[in-house]
Amino acid sequence: GHYPAGKHAPGSKRKIWDWDSGVYLGEIEEAPETFNVIGNLNEHGVAIGETTFGGNVTLAGGDGLLDYGSLIWVTLQRARDAREAIGLFGSLTSKYGYVSEGESFTIGDAKEVWVLELIGKGKSEKGAVWVAVRIPDGHVSGHANQARIQRFPLNDPENCMYSPDVISFAKKIGLWGASRVDEEFSFSDVYDPITFSGARQSDARVWSFFASVAEDPHFEKAYENYVLGRNLTAAARMPLHIKPKAKISATDIMMHMRNHYEGTVLDPSHDVGAQASGSPYRTRPIAWKHGNSSYVNERTVGTQQAGWNFVAQLRGHLPAPIGGLLWFGVDDATFSVHMPFHGGTTRVPKSLADGNGDALIFSYDSAFWAFNTVANFVYPRWHLAPSVIARSHAAEVAFADDVAHEEKRAVEMYETEPAKAMEYLTALAVRRADEATKSEFQLFGELMVKSRDGFQISCQGPNAPDHGGHQGGVVPKVEQVGYSDSWYARIVQDTKDHYKMADDRTHPDLMAHQAMKLRVLAKGTMSALGGTTPGGAAGAGAASIVVV
Repeated sequence: GHYPAGKHAPGSKRKIWDWDSGVYLGEIEEAPETFNVIGNLNEHGVAIGETTFGGNVTLAGGDGLLDYGSLIWVTLQRARDAREAIGLFGSLTSKYGYVSEGESFTIGDAKEVWVLELIGKGKSEKGAVWVAVRIPDGHVSGHANQARIQRFPLNDPENCMYSPDVISFAKKIGLWGASRVDEEFSFSDVYDPITFSGARQSDARVWSFFASVAEDPHFEKAYENYVLGRNLTAAARMPLHIKPKAKISATDIMMHMRNHYEGTVLDPSHDVGAQASGSPYRTRPIAWKHGNSSYVNERTVGTQQAGWNFVAQLRGHLPAPIGGLLWFGVDDATFSVHMPFHGGTTRVPKSLADGNGDALIFSYDSAFWAFNTVANFVYPRWHLAPSVIARSHAAEVAFADDVAHEEKRAVEMYETEPAKAMEYLTALAVRRADEATKSEFQLFGELMVKSRDGFQISCQGPNAPDHGGHQGGVVPKVEQVGYSDSWYARIVQDTKDHYKMADDRTHPDLMAHQAMKLRVLAKGTMSALGGTTPGGAAGAGAASIVVV
């Protein structure tokens, strides 16, 4: 969404709706001045992202006016840098209360990035407790539905900030012994103790990212037992941040967001749940029972239930409204094309606008529905995924090249006409997003033409027979996709002789006739009523005659 910058009269109020439930929570005082916000980025180059960790169940559902989503966007409208944003998290929740579950936030600007973890006080009292740790320059961090901050320095405000009662509140409600040493206090182990799902389905996503970028070549193996849920001790957990072996670009991060544990012990693409195409996705629920035992599906980084995702690129060598760049994607990050918007962007494209379709209304102008359509076509045809991902990544790389050239001109304009510079960048961003949406629907059409009905369909070449332009037009090349040898072996194992051909190798004199019969059956690969397929492709006729 977009929140334009504004000046507000004394006594102005802002209405608050819970981000998840849509329930109206009430009003808070509006700030005298609010800043331009596009998505999760503001005009000063401050960005905030989050993942929910839940935490101690007694601390959810507190009284107040702010949920986690409203906290993010109210703060972005008021903060000039990351440290001010952290201070606002503390002051806003103290004043207005906090009603959501525990959350991990990434708060960054062009100079520094922090991880802040916060949990409400339940019905005990109004407000929240929190701790924020600065990620050292040259390091990477991550969080994924599990609190990550364990012990933290109590006397290093340059690198760690926390609410005054983060430890005393835990003592007050019995989560931390009154006689225990404060220096041993671990935010995560007290407020969100590690569980099997916390390791296997949450921290495992951080592990997969860390393992792929870590300077330490042994990182992946070192934490395997932890992410498998076999060792859940506090000592077995991963560090909050690590040093990568090389610099990571914004487009690199986009590719890491397409991770499904490929090639690791958690790779879900090989068991029966992957189905014939080897898909890493599973039908929900994420946990299930069989007999008296409980089981889980892997929760991968790229996931089908994502509504939207983003990468924030924060650069200090450019004017702040240009230096902050939000790469915004909708639906599953696996197939998203991340579209760039600068922090000073002043409007949202039609393809991403509220009211253009929604969760229950399909729209051919909606980016959300365009990318959903492609993703849902690919999920059961996972052999198509690599080419679709490559296409998305190529678009992002091309966008990055375009933006670099556009920014040079915008910076020149910004020196004398900042509003004109931002309108120039806004118009380009709007057009790019709307064109990307159209391109995605076109991709769906291409995929449907080439990969329908269980076949791979393509052109026979420039001299392909075409019935002289009649009877359905050009005759395409139709190839049977079939299954892998391992999948056929699984079918035989499950069904024994149920599908076995009774005369196979038994009656040699029938083999030629058998081959002919199979060719006749295969001829129907393009069958459609009336003898032609949609689009004019010739096919074998199929008809029904009913006599009454």
